[in-house]
Amino acid sequence: MIEVKHLRKSFGENAVLRDIDLTVDKGDVVVLVGPSGCGKSTFLRCLNMLEEPDGGEVWFKDTQINAPKTDINLVRRKVGMVFQHFNLFPHMTVQKNITFAPVRLGLMKPEQADRRAMELLARIGLADKAGSYPNMLSGGQKQRIAIVRALAMEPEVLLFDEPTSALDPEMVGEVLELMKELARGGMTMLCVTHEMGFAREVANRIIFIDEGVIKVDKPPQAFFADPGNERLASFLSKVL
Repeated sequence: MIEVKHLRKSFGENAVLRDIDLTVDKGDVVVLVGPSGCGKSTFLRCLNMLEEPDGGEVWFKDTQINAPKTDINLVRRKVGMVFQHFNLFPHMTVQKNITFAPVRLGLMKPEQADRRAMELLARIGLADKAGSYPNMLSGGQKQRIAIVRALAMEPEVLLFDEPTSALDPEMVGEVLELMKELARGGMTMLCVTHEMGFAREVANRIIFIDEGVIKVDKPPQAFFADPGNERLASFLSKVL
């Protein structure tokens, strides 16, 4: 689904990503972890060109998305993104937030988009919030709506950039539960998170990024039981 070759990204003199190679297959649930400032979120944002790489290649299926002639907006229809701070339109109802993009891009007729929105809202138990505005919702509800908004585009891959870090602790569980359901349903996902329990339970690969490179890429059991890397062992001792 995704292939990254020799990816590099700097901000001024700061080389955030030095030489990243990664392949993600259909159905993979890949969790990215590492210390603050290690480049996790920058890497994720390079996968749909919210950050433009300085070098290397990013491929989605058979399209190099950082090639000059690629229409990135066509790619973004299939590579959904869920942000840390929800990014819902405050002046639109929940239902309108979900239907806006599919209708605007001509992917669905308004009636079809409305039906899909209500199906998705019912699936997460928030059908009664269709006419509400974002400022009337809890943080956990907003983030679940943001995930549903991404799902309305019927993406093939979902990217999550620390989706629970802005939430109160008691709201984290409801968002993680929805993400677990998506993973069980076969959605291909890459997720930057500090939720180690989620990583252990749901991921089929956990990747440790430090100093702009991938230091460890292992299945969860091996990742936690046998880090095989001194820096990762130190990191885990602080977060577990």
